[in-house]
Amino acid sequence: MKTSRTHFAALAIVALCGIAFAQTTKVDRIAKAGGEVVRPGTFTGKVAIISQQSKLPHADCEAVAQLLAEQTQCNIVAENDEKATIRLYLIDTPKEPVMLLAPEDHWGKLNIARMVDDLPGERAKEKFFAPRTRKMIIKALSILMGGGSSQFPGNIMNAATMRELDQCQESVPVDMVDNYIAYLKAVGVKPAEKTTYRKACREGWAPQPTNDVQRTIWNQIHAIPDKPITIEFDPKKDK
Repeated sequence: MKTSRTHFAALAIVALCGIAFAQTTKVDRIAKAGGEVVRPGTFTGKVAIISQQSKLPHADCEAVAQLLAEQTQCNIVAENDEKATIRLYLIDTPKEPVMLLAPEDHWGKLNIARMVDDLPGERAKEKFFAPRTRKMIIKALSILMGGGSSQFPGNIMNAATMRELDQCQESVPVDMVDNYIAYLKAVGVKPAEKTTYRKACREGWAPQPTNDVQRTIWNQIHAIPDKPITIEFDPKKDK
């Protein structure tokens, strides 16, 4: 029995609609439960990309920080915080190495001046500078956060040269994420543990409500019951 392309297309549309519906339903369910809150004692410590250069826009640094933060649920930011648990400095010094890392001391330097040394012509340098730099930030932070070589070929962590790096997707190898989380916890950078406001209220640690939905949930859960439970005295049990 032959199945037409139209039939396959229809099935694909139905599947995509189902995924979109499920995601929308989940978002609605979380919203009705007061949104998500972070459990106290989690989301501690910080990994910071500290820019000491002017060639790479701040938005590129923020994009990498957000990518890694989403993967680990840890506080990874692009800001000049010298007190951050792990710090990666972006410098622009032609005479220094491309990358200098001190994992045991939780800091490193990435020299953006060396990102396109191998490329001839200004047009090529301009095209590859930002993508290469973002990928090298991922690679440097991966090492500082306890990652290493990946078991999957063709990724940032296994690229031996800049030319190989150009062929890699700007993403984190999936087998690195558990390594990051375990190492970051060990050095004090703990991932966020999130739950709904309703569940946090039931568990007794929810913060004060900040909107009407949360106030309604707070009042419902903390209200005194209309018919409190009573326990009758049994003289036989008192003997």
